[in-house]
Order: sequence, then C-alpha cells, then structure tokens
Amino acid sequence: MKKIQVVQITLLIVSAGFFTSLFLYTDTYNEIKAVIVDTTCFSCIKMNPVTHFTFTFNTLNNQPHPTYVQDNLTKIGPVFLAFRADVCAACDKMDPILKKVFNVEFGKKELFHQIIEYQGSNISFFHINIDHASGEFLNSFSIYDRDHRSGVPMFVMITLGNNSGKIQPYYMTAYGELTGTHNDKERIEYFDKMINKGIEFYQENIEEYIKQEESN
Repeated sequence: MKKIQVVQITLLIVSAGFFTSLFLYTDTYNEIKAVIVDTTCFSCIKMNPVTHFTFTFNTLNNQPHPTYVQDNLTKIGPVFLAFRADVCAACDKMDPILKKVFNVEFGKKELFHQIIEYQGSNISFFHINIDHASGEFLNSFSIYDRDHRSGVPMFVMITLGNNSGKIQPYYMTAYGELTGTHNDKERIEYFDKMINKGIEFYQENIEEYIKQEESN
C-alpha cells in the first residue's frame, strides 16, 4: 500500500514539473517550432518555385535574340510568346486563358501572330507550337527557356530595359499553369501584371532605344 502511495506521489511531482516547464518555456518551444516550419516552407519553395516577375537581359547560353523579336520591338512594341506542343494537357488548359486575355482566336497547331491593342498599347502576340515550328520560331523556345526546364507551356514577355546605360531586350519567362495561381481568374490577373510590366519598361526605354539604333 505504501509503495503505491509513493508511486502516486512521485507521478504527481513529475507531472507538476512537466506542466510547469511547459508553461515556463512556451516561448522557446514556439521559437523552435517557428524555425522548423519556416525551414520546411523554404524547402517547399525550392522544390516547387513560384514564378516571380523577374526580368533579365541574359538569354540561355547568351544566344542572340531572334530577328523577328528585335524587329517587332523596334517597330511595334513589346513581344509576347506562348509556346505549346501537340500533346500537352496544361497547354490545352492555358490556351483558352490566352485567347481571353488577348481577345484572339488561334488553332492548336498553328503558328499564329497578331498585333494586339492592349489597354492602349500595341503588343506583338505569337502562339508557337514547337512540334510544327521551325527556324527562328523553334529556336526561340530554347533561347528564352530561362530555367532550363525544356517544357511547355512556356510564356515569355520581351520588352526593353536599361542595361548599364545601353537599352537592350529585356524579358521574363513563366511556365506551366503559372505556379502560385489557383484558378483561371488568378491566371488572368497574373498575365495582366506580366504584360503591363512589359509595357511599362517599354515606354520608359523606347525613345532611347530608337536613338541608339539610329546611331549604330
């Protein structure tokens, strides 16, 4: 009997000590938990990166920009490229969104080009099926594959930027169903921001770009 009482008392003391420690060190526990959660989130980001609105001057392997892109930048405005393949479920999902954003109609296998008036500015829109394209149109797929993914759908916004005093083509690339978006409404908003950012850069630099080209 006495042994049972001793065990019960011991358990009470241990339990009291445990709950006291838990109360006293809650902040430390929360800090440790926060670090673990944050690390896990950063790991998730590395595994499945969100496409950010980051423009660059550097093409893959420093390849030159295609002639058709440079011509349109000089004469029309920013250039938007949409790449797909014949068998591509994500492409089939994204094409109707592109048609809605740009108010155009094109075929699945078609090399399509149209000058679009987008919120008062001209955009050169190209829809390129890599299973049927050739020459510069096919080569441009690898040129702008910034993250070396070699996959479709792939979307590229090419504009102009100031590279240490020299105005040059400046682009960003987005992939797939636009990681970080969850529905068609968000994807439309994403494209809208992407396009407007390209227009903004273009308007800032086109005059200097023309002067630069004329002096060459």
